[in-house]
Parts: sequence; C-alpha cells; structure tokens
Amino acid sequence: MISLAITILLTSVLFLCFKEFSARKVNTHQAITFNYLTASFLAYIFYKEPLSYYNIVESNWILPTIALGAFFVVMFNVMAITTQQLGISIGSMASKMSLIIPVIGALLFQESLDFSLINALGIILALIAVYLTFKKEGNLKHPINIAIILFFGAGILDMSLDFIQNAYLENEKDYSQFIIVIFFIAFLVGLLKIIFSKQKIKMNNIIAGIVLGVPNYFSIYFVLDSLEKLGGIIVFPILNIGVVLLSSILSYLFYKEYLSKLNWIGIGLACISILLILVF
Repeated sequence: MISLAITILLTSVLFLCFKEFSARKVNTHQAITFNYLTASFLAYIFYKEPLSYYNIVESNWILPTIALGAFFVVMFNVMAITTQQLGISIGSMASKMSLIIPVIGALLFQESLDFSLINALGIILALIAVYLTFKKEGNLKHPINIAIILFFGAGILDMSLDFIQNAYLENEKDYSQFIIVIFFIAFLVGLLKIIFSKQKIKMNNIIAGIVLGVPNYFSIYFVLDSLEKLGGIIVFPILNIGVVLLSSILSYLFYKEYLSKLNWIGIGLACISILLILVF
C-alpha cells in the first residue's frame, strides 16, 4: 500500500507543477518536453539489461509507439492547459474519469468481457459526475472545451496503451524498453515543435522539466510496483479516487480554488462510479 500511496501523491504533484508553471511564467511546452527526456533517462538508468537498439527498431511495437509518443506530448500539454486555466480539481477529474472511455471500448471490442448492471450504473454515474464537477457557478474566464478534450483524449490514450500492451508487449523486458522509447519519442516530438516554432530554450524551462519528469517517471514506477503486489482490481479504483480527492484538497489548500456543493457532489459520485466500474 505504500507504493500506491506514493503513486497517488506523485500523480497529484504533477497537477501542482502545472499550476506552478503558470504562476512562475514557465514555458509549459518546453518543460513538458524536457520532462520526457528526464523520464526516459531515469527509465534507462533503472533498466538492468543492455539496451539493444537494433531489436527496438526491428520490434513490432515501434511504429505504434512513435504515434503514441507524439500523442503523449499533445495530451500532456492539454492536461497542463486545463489545469492552468480551469483549476487542478477539473484537470485531475477530466484525466482520471476518462477511464470510462477504455471501459466502453472494452465493451465494444471484447466479446468475452463480463459486464454487469452495476458496472453500467458506474458508467452512468461517471458521466453525471463529470458534468457536476465541470459545472461552475457564474461565468468562467476560459471555456470548458479544453477539459472535454482532455477527458476524451486521456481516455483514448489509455485505450491505446492497453491495446499496445496486450497486442505487442510479451514480457517485462519489452515493457521496460517500451517505456524508455515512448518517453524519448515524446521528447523528440516536443523538441521538433520547439525548433520549428523557433523558440529559444531557457534554462528555467529545462529545470522545470526535470522537476516535472522525476515525479512523472516515479509515479509510473510505483504504480507498476503496486500492480505487481496488489493487482489492478485494487490499484486502479484507489489510484483514481485518491488522485481526484487529493488533487481537489490540494487545489483548495494551496490555491484556494473554489468548489461548489455541486462540484463536491460530482467528486463524490466520481469515487462511487470508479468503484462500481472497476471493482464489482
């Protein structure tokens, strides 16, 4: 349970980092780009076997990984923008409640999936929870559209990761190499955008990327450790509920982000819906 608690904390820290980037005038895209270089480097350090570049290039998962690496950069930027414009609670909610997208995808494409009325109730509650959490009193400074994009994009990302893991990654060695490569591809894609947009890379953005990359990598490291010890049926509900709740609490404590009663009801329904979808 210690690894799972660390994962929840580190994942919530990512949203705090995005909020701080906005306050400290950090170029978010540059920070995200060097975050991926940091995460790839850490993954390489903790990989205990020699890395065969030939085997990676010839692997059957390299092409979908390249596409997914580019998508990583896009969605991490969307997550950052959502957090900065609409708040930590909405950013965490949109990204974590997106789990209903791969669940619906599994329903459509996996005929053998055991799905009950309780699971269906969980999906309905999840949709209501998203609406209530996104609903803000008065006029918003920024449109809610970016959170909706994050919701669907994060869900598609999770579904794509699940597909690649099941279709191409046969063992722990493949998975470790996949993590190194996808982070590095995400870095290259982000770097290309910086070059083509003729941005000047600043040291404070690199430092911000390193600060972001450390919790980003270790959140994945500890969630894998949690999955090995506890199993997905325990890890995923607690992880998603924990991140939504802790992020909302931290957003209030550090940034005084206002949450209405409807928003808190939405967060409560989100917690219930995750349990109904993933546990029962």
